[in-house]
Amino acid sequence: MIVVLDEASAHRELRDRSLACPDCTGRLRPWGYARRRRLRGRNGQGVWVRPPRARCADCSVTHVLLRAEAPLRRADTIEVIGPALLAHAQGQGHRAIADDLGVPPDTVRGWIRTVSSRASWLQATATAWTYRYDPHHVPSVPTASPLADALSALGAAAAATRRLLPSAGTPWALIALIARGRLLAPLLSG
Repeated sequence: MIVVLDEASAHRELRDRSLACPDCTGRLRPWGYARRRRLRGRNGQGVWVRPPRARCADCSVTHVLLRAEAPLRRADTIEVIGPALLAHAQGQGHRAIADDLGVPPDTVRGWIRTVSSRASWLQATATAWTYRYDPHHVPSVPTASPLADALSALGAAAAATRRLLPSAGTPWALIALIARGRLLAPLLSG
């Protein structure tokens, strides 16, 4: 899976064969599409996604180019999930968040548990990203909540990216990109 902010640019790069394979030095070429699916967006609006697939000319591995707004194996967009995580980090309970969003409470509780379980990885990833783009960044003061610390670090990384690339996408899409699409997906071992 490759997370992209701009699907149109990704299509152009695939067509021009200028997109590099993340597994080797080869170039990716178009290879059809992944399954079309409907996600819940803000205010319950449906968002349809059909991610393009790519295949490396050298190693023959296939990849899905997933929009940052469409988390892997989730029924909601990052624009729904992100604010729910932030609300929980600010002290709101999962049931109240679910009522506000119109999603099942178990879904919100699952998001919170999943992201909380990888909070240290997210914080480390975001901190490294931030210092890559803003070496003079002053780290935030740690709180008693690993989730809040991770979200703070991800926010700082998104802000550092936004300063260099003002039209880079929404803050939550940037956070999904920084997390390499793994905000709510299984972490890779190794």
